[in-house]
Amino acid sequence: MKTDKRTQLLKILSDASQSISSAALANMLGTSERTVRNYIKAINEEGKAVITSSREGYRLESHTASLDTLPNEAESRVWKVLSDLLTSKEGVNAFDEAEALYVSSSTILNTVIPQVKEIAKEYDLRIESQKYQFYLRGSEQNRRKMIGSLAVRNTYGFFNSKDALEQLFPSQDIDGIMQELFTTCQESKLFLNDFALNNLLIHILVILIRLNIGNELDDKEPPISVDELLASSQDREDIVNLADMISANFEQKFSIRIPERDYKQILMLIALSVEHETVDIQCVISPEFIHNVASILSMMSQRYCTPEFDNDYILQFSLHMYYAQQRCAFHISYPNPIALQFKKDYAPVYDMAVYFAHRFAQIYHIEVSEDEIAFIAFHIGSYLENNKQSREHATCVVIVESYHMLARQLVHEINVAFANQIIIKEVLPLNRYLNRQPECDLVLTTLPLGIQHPHVVQISPILTKANCESIRAQLSSISTERELARAHQFLQSLLHKELYFRNVSLSDAAAYIHFMGEQCVKHGYAKEEFVQDVLQRESFSSTAFTDVLAVPHAINQYADRSFICVIHNDMPIQWKKKTVHFVLMIGITEAEMKFFKPAFDRIVELFNSTSRTLELLKTNTFEEFCAQMR
Repeated sequence: MKTDKRTQLLKILSDASQSISSAALANMLGTSERTVRNYIKAINEEGKAVITSSREGYRLESHTASLDTLPNEAESRVWKVLSDLLTSKEGVNAFDEAEALYVSSSTILNTVIPQVKEIAKEYDLRIESQKYQFYLRGSEQNRRKMIGSLAVRNTYGFFNSKDALEQLFPSQDIDGIMQELFTTCQESKLFLNDFALNNLLIHILVILIRLNIGNELDDKEPPISVDELLASSQDREDIVNLADMISANFEQKFSIRIPERDYKQILMLIALSVEHETVDIQCVISPEFIHNVASILSMMSQRYCTPEFDNDYILQFSLHMYYAQQRCAFHISYPNPIALQFKKDYAPVYDMAVYFAHRFAQIYHIEVSEDEIAFIAFHIGSYLENNKQSREHATCVVIVESYHMLARQLVHEINVAFANQIIIKEVLPLNRYLNRQPECDLVLTTLPLGIQHPHVVQISPILTKANCESIRAQLSSISTERELARAHQFLQSLLHKELYFRNVSLSDAAAYIHFMGEQCVKHGYAKEEFVQDVLQRESFSSTAFTDVLAVPHAINQYADRSFICVIHNDMPIQWKKKTVHFVLMIGITEAEMKFFKPAFDRIVELFNSTSRTLELLKTNTFEEFCAQMR
């Protein structure tokens, strides 16, 4: 289901550092100014936020609820119909639903049911109808997957998983079941972190709820085999004991029988949730598996021009991918509550994870979800952050009162501590520095003086740990500034007037990719194979990284000439689950791939800024767009 417009409006105002006009808000939301004013009136009347108006526009003064949990009547209707479809074997009647929700039957038929269909489609489920009777069709496994995912994601305006499940299953004692499960898990000898435990509880809770209303796993589905998974686990006995305790407790509590298929699924969920402080990875995972992971990481490093991954990381990451592969193979969803935010904030790293997941999925013939991709991105991003390599030295001037033995020792300590990061150009007393003020990236001074330089660190005559930390912070800042400057320059070089288009009206994301790809091929920037590769990348995971921007690009192919093809529409473009105003198709040559990440980072940064987005939305010409992309 699409994001609630009122929630979007609040998010825009929350991010903005200035007042925003109703016309600008209407443009960003794809609505009329009158509708914007109605949204604001409703939000203020609900008391969840205070939005003030002035000649400059609207400003959010305060809000008392999470922007993601703003109540929405339309979403509540969808939730109610979903609940009835999940709990009824006879289906639901449009007129009965309309009566229960105090709306017209046309609202149910024309508004609610289409949204329910979209949700069901995401989980390979479908809504069938006979006249005005509607049925949810598809496997029991996919129904459970949908329930668990909706509960964990908090997509529809509820504060936590328990609230969401209570909305879906109002007749069930959700709180009682969760408490029972939590106590049982705590009594076991297994170690599960808070996230894994919560996820396990949700999945088992869904199984128990479905069994309690008479819904077992379909016989048509392949039988679940956990023998191999348990055989490789050092906690096999404890896993079986916990599964037995859960089954026995709930069979007694609900007077139900837990079928073998469901029991094995509980076993598998527990096995894939257990953590170990120490594990002999090479005894658990085959050498072939580790080799495959290492090979894909190496290919990824080459494509994205990142440092190579060391052996210790490869082993730990292989362990993560082993459990991820098991989850994917057994169709066990492992929802990641930060997936969408990570994708938005760290788009280039997420893209590396997409590349890895794509190759990995091809080898093991599995489908890798966006949740799993986000976990992969987190692991890759953590490694890259902890292993940043200085591409070039920073030039440095050291200010000391006199160049005596203590100063010589200080310079020596600086050179030893920062041998691959700093080049000391000069060592000067203060008066000589002030007279000449030689150009340098960094100034280190033993004197407490307010020197006019963007990067100054006061240090002791004898270098301390605190001094080193301060220097590292400045070096990091210098590196970031250099990268940003290069990204700016490179970004400008990618923009070409013949690849800039305003208000192109097409049917869907694929149509826009085809159109932009044809233009790039026509002007000699790419080949047909590039366009097909962009479509393949898009099918794997949507490239709509922000609320206004999609960045389609290839996953394997390089461009003949580096470019950005731009479409800027006043009316929003439906891009899978999001609506966007800008589509930037990126193509980079192999030789310039090292600039991809900083350029991508800069693009996402620009479009994540509400104030900059507003300025970009105002642009009408190629020249104006380029000016705002600086």
